[in-house]
Amino acid sequence: MDSIGHLVGIAAASPWALALMAAALVVDGFFPFIPGEMLVVAVASAAAAAGHNPLVVLAAAIPAALAGDLVAYHLGRRLGIERWADGRHPKLARAFAYSRRRLDASPASMLLTAKFVPFVRVAATMTAGSARMPLRRYVPLALASVSLYTGFNLAVGALVGSAAFGLLGDPLVALGVSLVVGLGAGIGVDALTRLFHRRQAGRAARAAALA
Repeated sequence: MDSIGHLVGIAAASPWALALMAAALVVDGFFPFIPGEMLVVAVASAAAAAGHNPLVVLAAAIPAALAGDLVAYHLGRRLGIERWADGRHPKLARAFAYSRRRLDASPASMLLTAKFVPFVRVAATMTAGSARMPLRRYVPLALASVSLYTGFNLAVGALVGSAAFGLLGDPLVALGVSLVVGLGAGIGVDALTRLFHRRQAGRAARAAALA
């Protein structure tokens, strides 16, 4: 078991693990089927269980996630969103329509929270690009969003991974526990974010009706 823990520690500290996580986060910024957040949880969990500083994971994750969002922003700016917002792609159409409404009503809260919602995070970023939101306004919001997003997943992985390893003494089991908790936490934050957006939309609709 000690040899397994040693191997897990080497893997967590390896530049290749960080590079794989960073590449996944870049792609996740414009292609929502890549589980970038799960890799952050996994690498942070393995690093914490092996006694490494998980902040190294954060230092690699934030720039990578921001780069992915900037790719999506420029795709929206160059290509527009009409081809993905039509009836041929119902799920994407709903995400883009929702993003357009929320960006018009409250761009800061939308961009800060959209990263936690699959599909919406890409739709919101591409919509911001298509709407020609100035980069000087978009980049600080995107940086704050990816910092919250990666920081949350790193905290889940590091805290749960370290605690599970301390209790169970098995780095692989600790990693599995972290992934399960990370998935559950992600689903919970997704649900809370959707509820927040619905309430915001409801308030905006009531204010418009009273105007």
